[in-house]
Amino acid sequence: GPWLRHWPASRCPAPSGPHGCRLVGPSTAVLGLGDHTVPDPGAPVIPPLSHRIKWSFVTKENVSTVLVALGGQVRIGKGYLDRVQLLNYPQTPEDASIRISELRSSDTGVYSCEVQLGIEDDHDFVQVYVTGVVFHYRSFMGRYALTFEEAKTTCSQNSAAIASPGQLQAAYDDGFHQCDAGWISDQTVRYPIHDVRVNCFGDKEDLPGVRNYGVRDPREKYDVYCFAEKMTGRVFFTTSVEKFTVSEAALACSRHGAQLATTGQLYIAWQGGMDVCNTGWLADLSVRYPINVRRPQCGGGLLGVRTVYLHPNQTGFPLPESRHGAFYHFYNG
Repeated sequence: GPWLRHWPASRCPAPSGPHGCRLVGPSTAVLGLGDHTVPDPGAPVIPPLSHRIKWSFVTKENVSTVLVALGGQVRIGKGYLDRVQLLNYPQTPEDASIRISELRSSDTGVYSCEVQLGIEDDHDFVQVYVTGVVFHYRSFMGRYALTFEEAKTTCSQNSAAIASPGQLQAAYDDGFHQCDAGWISDQTVRYPIHDVRVNCFGDKEDLPGVRNYGVRDPREKYDVYCFAEKMTGRVFFTTSVEKFTVSEAALACSRHGAQLATTGQLYIAWQGGMDVCNTGWLADLSVRYPINVRRPQCGGGLLGVRTVYLHPNQTGFPLPESRHGAFYHFYNG
């Protein structure tokens, strides 16, 4: 987020001035703002490296510096170290194009670029979207019940793919914390820990970080970390006065010309802002609900897709005859 996300193949809005911008991927953004003005042969010679370039990340709350370049020196803001570089500086000092790598969910937003030369000042804005989310998945059979092949299949059945090491690392960098060992795509078993506690030390003792058990026998059993990138259509919530058993939920969805959503689809909907403080059935017979607004009565004030388990030790899915709402996926919504 996370998490490490994939850039959509899209373009920035048309720039307001003589400068262009572009987005490319995957997992990397190139934001371009270059000087395309026609030189005036009668103008005084411009000293080299006299352009001042500044990129900022703009939110409603504040403006944070991404990068400042002047006189051949580049200063990179906290949070962007080792992730941001000017592509053609200082060889082409008026070219403000930058590359952002190791993308995170929190990199989504508006970036401003200012290029100053003496009293001349030009600026532009770029809207950036980072899509996809890493999530932990536990089988209905209980904790640590999936072989490596079963783990890959499970992610696929939930509109996702098994997460890569980079995707899990970026999820951790964005705040993802889960004290459960899970398969990832290189056949290693890892888990991301911020708040270190007993039984979560792994190979890093009392230091935060992504724990790594190394490459494991594919027949061993663990949970899995999946990565859901995008979906066609939308996820909706529906319920009734008496709510639904799982079979009634499936029928209610079909009446809408839809089907029960997968866990991966619900995570993508949550990342897109979905907030429902009501439990609902999903296609894998699990019961979950997405929370984007903290409130004590909804998942204990925690954000994320909350899961309803059958047992107090957070294993098992609810009984099929228990009653909940339903999350359904509609392709043309």
